[in-house]
Amino acid sequence: MIQKAYKFRLLPNKTQQVLLSKTFGCCRYAWNDWTKEFNKPVTEEKHFKTVKELRNETGWMKEVSFCAVQQKERDFDQFKKQFFSKSRKKKVGRPKRKYKNDKQSFRLSFGGGGTFFIEENKIFLAKIGLVKCIFDRTIPEDAKFVNCTVSKDSVGDYFVSILVEEKEKYLPKTGKVTGIDVGLTNFITLSDGTVVDNPRFFRENQAKLKKAQQHLARKVKGSNHQKKCRRYVAKVHRKIAGDRLNFLHRLSYLLVKEYDLIAVEDLNIAGMLMNHCLAKSISDASWSEFIRQLEYKCAWYGKDLRKIGRFEPTSKKCYKCGYINHELTLSIREWDCPICGTHHHRDHTAAINILDLAVGTDTALQTWRECKTFEECHSSAVPDEASIITEDLESGNLQLCSR
Repeated sequence: MIQKAYKFRLLPNKTQQVLLSKTFGCCRYAWNDWTKEFNKPVTEEKHFKTVKELRNETGWMKEVSFCAVQQKERDFDQFKKQFFSKSRKKKVGRPKRKYKNDKQSFRLSFGGGGTFFIEENKIFLAKIGLVKCIFDRTIPEDAKFVNCTVSKDSVGDYFVSILVEEKEKYLPKTGKVTGIDVGLTNFITLSDGTVVDNPRFFRENQAKLKKAQQHLARKVKGSNHQKKCRRYVAKVHRKIAGDRLNFLHRLSYLLVKEYDLIAVEDLNIAGMLMNHCLAKSISDASWSEFIRQLEYKCAWYGKDLRKIGRFEPTSKKCYKCGYINHELTLSIREWDCPICGTHHHRDHTAAINILDLAVGTDTALQTWRECKTFEECHSSAVPDEASIITEDLESGNLQLCSR
């Protein structure tokens, strides 16, 4: 069984919008109260109020579903466990206050008093009623409901994400393997030579976004015109993010459907973003989201995803003879191997080397590498050793990879 989330658009009426706003507000109030206690100095006594204590203290919190605030309490408890976890690789920062203009959400678990259920083209939410929903996707009949998350984005639109458990549906095997090298000029380059261009969604809409932000900066703070311009800026951002996400989902599914084994490089993307010259382009490409989608989709559909080390010289290494070009810089896109004369395009070469390292077929010069490196051979007293290596390559005495 695997877990999948199906996200749909909600169309609540005005009364339901008020009830949704109250639910968002109660969850936000509870979170901020627990955050205030958590961030107190160590010397002060901390008391985290339960949901019952908050409901009895305020009174107006009883107007919303108890389950929604209770789920928020469970989220905060989970956050505390992650904050104090010593085994977690990336540490979690301290909690922050939630504000009304931020993205709002609450979650309802399935069962236990009918917190939510689907009825034709509507979904029932506890203390809110039947809300009209646009079901543009079909949830499998044998799926088991887990929970649903109701959210409101910065534009003001409502969505519901329904989490279900369903059976694994593996895709048929194709017998193909590929290595993927991500880049900025081309989004990805495959080991078979296939190239996918980088769409650059943020760069393409940067002029429109700049103009919208200029209009927003001129408006009077708190006015209706400012609110209208703020929603338009949020719409532009949502359009950019939506187009990018749609592109990544389509591309990742096609790769998983076409290949049985996919090899990628374990990149330090957070470290790359510290380069102010490339940070915008790297963020626009969204490599981490692309690799994340490949990971869970390979697990869903029974395919294999392998990662190689981030310190492997994939672009600098000749995939035929094993020579490493230490003088290769980022500005050099193509180079020729001085040993075997192979012409290399750095992205294509990197994709081939990534695949070779992932599947273990990099056997070129295996016997030669066991005794000496390329630099050691050239620094030795034998002047014609490079020509001997070239002759061995041409005669076929040295074992090369399957390509």
